[in-house]
Amino acid sequence: MKSQNANKVLSSPNKMVWSYFSALRRMCYRVEERSSDGYKKEDAALCVITAVTVVEVFLNVYFRILISEKPYKHAEERIQNDLKRQAPLDRKLKEWPEVVFGNKIDYGSGAGQRFMELKNLRNGLVHFSNTWETIDVSGATIHGLADTSAFDSLGEHSAIQSLKTAEEFLAELFRLRGIKKADIPGALHSWTGLAPEFQS
Repeated sequence: MKSQNANKVLSSPNKMVWSYFSALRRMCYRVEERSSDGYKKEDAALCVITAVTVVEVFLNVYFRILISEKPYKHAEERIQNDLKRQAPLDRKLKEWPEVVFGNKIDYGSGAGQRFMELKNLRNGLVHFSNTWETIDVSGATIHGLADTSAFDSLGEHSAIQSLKTAEEFLAELFRLRGIKKADIPGALHSWTGLAPEFQS
C-alpha cells in the first residue's frame, strides 16, 4: 500500500516475517534437491543464518505490536529504547519475554535450548575467523589452517531442522504470552505462512 510519501510502502506488520519464512522454506526444499554434498552444506548454511534472522525480525515486530496493547504498556519504554538502540539478539531473547510477559523462556531444554543451539551454530558461521591451526602431513607442516567443523557438519538435516526450530521457538513465545494450545497453529500460520495441516 502506497502512502502519501511516494517513497514509502506500508504493509501489515507480519509481511517481512512471512516473506523470510517463505524464503527459508524454498531454500530448505532446494537443499533437499541438491545432489552435491558441497551444495547441500552451502545452502544449509544460508538456511541456518536465515532461520535465526527471521526470529530476530519476528521479535522486533511482535514485541513492538505487543507494547501498543494495554496489558503490555508497562514495557513500552524499555522495548522502544532497545529497538532504537538496536539491542543485541541475546538481550532480546533473554530479557524481553520476562519484561513483557513476566516469564522467562527456558533455554536449558525444549524449544528454547534448540534455538540457542541454532543461534550458536549461526554465530559460528557468521562470525567465522581463521583459527590458525597447524597439522603435520607426511613430514610436511602446514600452518594457518581454519577450523571449518561447524560448516562441514551441515547437510540436509541442518536446513530442515533450522526451519523447524524457528517455528517451534515462535510457538513457545505464543505459549508464553498465554495463547491457548489450540490457537497456536493459527498464530503460526498468521506469522509464518505455515498452514495448520502441515504443523506437527
